[in-house]
Parts: sequence; C-alpha cells; structure tokens
Amino acid sequence: MDKTFSILDASNARRIDYQAIQEIGIPSLVLMEHAAYQSANIIKKYISQNDSICVVCGPGNNGADGLAIARLLQQDNYCVQVLLCTNHLSEDEQIQLDIVKKLNVPFCENIQNVNVIIDCIFGNGLNREIKDPYFSLIEQINMSNAKVFSIDVPSGLDASNGQSLGICIKADYTVALDCFKIGHFCTNGLYHCGIIHPVHIGIPYQLHSEDSCKMITSSLVSNLLPDRNPYSHKGTFGKALMIGGSQAMHGAITMAAKAAYQSGIGTLTLMIPDSIGDIMAQKFDFAMNLRAPSEEGYFGSGAVDSLKIHLNDYNVISVGNGMGQRDISTHLVIEVLKSDIPVILDADAFWAIRHHTSLLHRNADTILTPHVKELSRILNLSVKEIGENPIAACKQFCLEFPNCTLILKSSVSVIGKENQQFVLFNPNSRLSKGGSGDILCGILMGIFGQSRNALESAIVASYIHNQTANCDKDAACFLPEDSLNNIELAFKNLRKEKTGS
Repeated sequence: MDKTFSILDASNARRIDYQAIQEIGIPSLVLMEHAAYQSANIIKKYISQNDSICVVCGPGNNGADGLAIARLLQQDNYCVQVLLCTNHLSEDEQIQLDIVKKLNVPFCENIQNVNVIIDCIFGNGLNREIKDPYFSLIEQINMSNAKVFSIDVPSGLDASNGQSLGICIKADYTVALDCFKIGHFCTNGLYHCGIIHPVHIGIPYQLHSEDSCKMITSSLVSNLLPDRNPYSHKGTFGKALMIGGSQAMHGAITMAAKAAYQSGIGTLTLMIPDSIGDIMAQKFDFAMNLRAPSEEGYFGSGAVDSLKIHLNDYNVISVGNGMGQRDISTHLVIEVLKSDIPVILDADAFWAIRHHTSLLHRNADTILTPHVKELSRILNLSVKEIGENPIAACKQFCLEFPNCTLILKSSVSVIGKENQQFVLFNPNSRLSKGGSGDILCGILMGIFGQSRNALESAIVASYIHNQTANCDKDAACFLPEDSLNNIELAFKNLRKEKTGS
C-alpha cells in the first residue's frame, strides 16, 4: 500500500476522519492520542526543556489535541501551561480537559512571558471570518517573539484555499495531521505555515487510496524509476529528437541535451538552425546534429520541410528550448503535434501554441513543462490565479486536456494527468535561475525514453531535478552546471532506496 501523504481540502479531510471513526470504528480519542503523540515528537525537535511553553486551545477537537499535547509535554518534563480560550467544549475536549486537570497541568490567562506557543485554536474546518476575542488573541501571538507551532493548519487559514479569514497565525512550523491540506500550499498558505511536517495519526491508508492528489516522496519515485536491463541496446532506451536552439540561445538546448544523456536516453539528435551547427558540434559531442535552414540566427522557413523528412525516425520529441518566439516556431510545434509521436513541450513552445491549444487533444503522449506565466498562455487564468492555487490550475488543465501530462513548475510544483495530481514540495532557490527548466526537460526526455509512461516520467524527472539542487553550495552561487553534475547522485540515491542496498 502506498503510504504517500494525500493532499485534501477541508471537507474531504473531515470525510476521511469521519470514515475512520464511524465506519472503521476507531475511537476518536485514539486518533487524538496518535495526533498528540506525533505532534509532540515534532515539537520536541525544535524546543528545549528550558523553554516556557503555552498551548493555546480553542473549541472543538483541535483544542482537544492541544490539551493532549500539553499533557504529553508535561510528562516529558517540559515547562508547559494551557491557555483555554473557550467555554464551548466538544465531548472529547471535555475528556481531555478533565485529564489535564487531574494531572495538575497549569493554566494561564495570557501568552506573556512564554517563548514557545502551540496554536490549537481552530482546526481545518474553519470557514468564517475571525472575530474577537480570537482576533485579538491571534494578533497578540503574531506580535510576540515566541516560536509558534500550529497543529494541522494555522488558526485563521482556510484549509481549502489558503485564504486568510481576516487574520491568521503566522507559524514557524505546522504539523499536518494525517494529510496535507490544499490550503497549506495556496495563496497565503506557505507564508503562514512555515515548515510543514506531516504525520500519520492512525487513519487506515486504504481510506486514502482513491484520493486524487498526493505528495511526491523518495519512496514513491524510487519505485517508479525505470530499470536498466543489462540485456539491452541503445534503441531500448529511446531514440529522441530535440528541436530548439538559436544564435542567441544555444545554451538552452545544450543544457537540455546534456541532461537527457545523463538521464539515460539511448540516442539523441538535435535539430538546430544551421547557423549554430558548428557551435553545437564543439559544445556537445554525444548528440547527432540535424542542421535545418536558418534565418537571422533562428530556424528559417525551410525548417518545417527538414522536420517532415525525419519526423518519423524518432519515438520521442521535445521542442521549444531556446528556439525563440517567432512564426517559424509555431509552424514547427504544430507539425510535431500533428504527428502520432510522444512530445515534450517546453519554453518557447508555449508561446507557439497559445492560439493552437486544440492540437493538445491528440492521442499520443504530450507532456508540458510550463512555469506559471507559460501556463497562463494556455489556460484562461491569470498568472496571479495560477500562482495562488497551482493545484486548482493543474486540475483545470487536466480537465480541459485529459490526454496531456502537466508539470507546472514553481516553488511548489504540481504534476497531473486526468484525475491524478502529485505535488513536489521542496522549495529551493538554487533552481531559480535561467537554464533550470531546460535541464528538467532533458531529464524528462531521458526518463521517458526508458519508461514510455508520461505521468511516471513526469514524477520521476521532477523529483530528480529538484534533488540536484540539494547541496552545500550557497544558493546564490549555484549554477545550472552544478545541477547537471548532480544528476548522477540523484539517480544513485534512488537506486539505493529501490534496492535497499
């Protein structure tokens, strides 16, 4: 059973919780104890027993979780007190309150003189505007210098869309119970959540088996990583054509080509303007060059005829890297999409198809790798709308273009096909440089050449690309070349996890 964490809106998270309690028969207090234990373990990684801790408990089961956390921290000899900011207690919260009183957990009237605050005011079900006294309390917490932990979601954050409900806790850490919430990653979510730690709380994994959105983990990716059969040949791993390059941007296709070769492609041909043929021959030895007619350093009008002659010689094609935003680029992309060959679209290809999106309704695999602005050229959504809710944007794209696979690149990347979405959450500013997307395109081509599965290739390539930036080099000094050099290590680590060696 895949134990990858799901990503749900508030209503579906509550539905899963209800099913575990009412249909499976797990008592809510048992789940609460798991939640408190796991949360306390996360919190203890960041605090010391010299800290003064206040657990702020509101109405409902989020407040009950807080009371249980306070009890567990006190048992481990932490200096903890409870601020109970409600008289409206759920049945489970009343039970937890009775327990902490019997154990003499101290209570307080305010958050003064504490340096750790655990926010258990509201859970993931809140969808109304925050008003006093809670508004003033959240304001005080945000103005304090305390280290703040939020349990499940920061109080005041809409768990479904990441909107602030008038005011919202600014947490340093958030412990996500059972699953991530969509609001963690949307609109204001990342700003308010801080570092997010998901924890399992005893809800059976099979209740999440039909969830459409899941988090990408190393274990998921290692299982999807294509094997390399020793009894194989170069044709086994893909015969690829990469279309792109120009006098102004030959670096883009160079980086993509190097990444494809380092990611396992069998053979690679670069279709480039003949004006950069000699340059590319010097820059990269391993690919064959298909030189097409050029004009002013870009592909010329005769390039389409050159493509038609050779198009069917390949079993995967990428197009877009460094080719420029010119009419000939549109003609080349249209010709590729009219074929029945798997296609990877990147970079300038999204400008080229902005008025020809109907061509995305093709039977062959089509993988798109846009960033937020590039996707806005395809969907009827603004850059702001996509950036604030990339998961919703991915779902909309997959609904409109069900035969395509999308990699929406951002600090939170979303991969989707049909009714399945996967989120890659490991923000790293080292990748926020020109050339990073070209390297992803190359890795994707290398993986697809081996697996021939569009969604799996998108997941694996996105993860590997992200892992290439995990290094000690200062983020400002990280170069695309460093990413290329780290591809091997990312593969090696996944192979080790896959084989257990």
